Amino acid sequence: MGEPIKVEAEVIEPVNLAKAPEPVITYTLPAVKVGNMKEIDGFVANVERFFSSVEIDPDDKKQVKELADVASDVKKAADGINSKRIAMGKEIKAATAESTDALNGLRDRLMAVYDDMRAKVGEAEERQRQARISLLEQEYEAVAPDLMELIPLDSFIKKESKLVSRDKRFTGNKACDLLDDLIADAVHDRARLREGDIEFSTEADMVYCKTLDLRKALDENDRLKREKAEREKHKQAATKLEAAVGRAHDAVSVPTSSEPVPTPEPAKKGPEKPSDPPKRYLFRLEFEADDADCAKVRDFMRTLPGLQGKLFKKVQEVAS
Repeated sequence: MGEPIKVEAEVIEPVNLAKAPEPVITYTLPAVKVGNMKEIDGFVANVERFFSSVEIDPDDKKQVKELADVASDVKKAADGINSKRIAMGKEIKAATAESTDALNGLRDRLMAVYDDMRAKVGEAEERQRQARISLLEQEYEAVAPDLMELIPLDSFIKKESKLVSRDKRFTGNKACDLLDDLIADAVHDRARLREGDIEFSTEADMVYCKTLDLRKALDENDRLKREKAEREKHKQAATKLEAAVGRAHDAVSVPTSSEPVPTPEPAKKGPEKPSDPPKRYLFRLEFEADDADCAKVRDFMRTLPGLQGKLFKKVQEVAS
């Protein structure tokens, strides 16, 4: 047999997070000093004293221009001081940049470990939550299966978050017992809504099944009763108004006096003028018929005064 194979494994010591080292930072602060501070301060003081007593004629364009030029020079002096201050700040910040980047990098590495750990914890917590919900659903179906369609399990969980508590002392059996108590309360409350003086019991029950709050269910019934009363009041007022408008209309349309309304007399006409005799015309009537029908037409036409003694004759025979 050959030599036994040696397996070496690296032993990773557990990390004592209670003894996390704090960065020991040594600051070498720059000694910033303005060498000619008194000279600059004296310059600024002279500018302040001089311009505090300067007055110009605002209507003199030359004086206004000269003052504007001098003001520009003062602004340039102020900008020069400010630019030195900005440059100083950049140099100080650059001196700390390397240490700042290093500490940020270490912080980010630890935060990456933290995020990974929290993701695993969150996944485990969700698995535990779903297992508890599954257990509660089985209990709910065994105790009150008909109620599940009206009140979802989530309504009980929202009312009592302890049902899905991760506390090890609150076991699954305790959660089921608490759910049984909540179901019994719900059955009792819904019976009160049906049996009490609840006008809108269905609507109130709908609110209760969503909230498991009897007070909110009763408030919903009161709200609907107020709306109904307001509708009835509005309907009565509208009916009253329509009746009043109708009476006013009738008062305008029908005379109030009981005396008969006099019929206006027709305007008297003057003496009628003699009308001209009606004009007369010559008509010819031509039709086809047998002898019997022709005789009927002839006899009828002879009854007309204007056709008496007139000629009525057969013209020709036609093919049938």
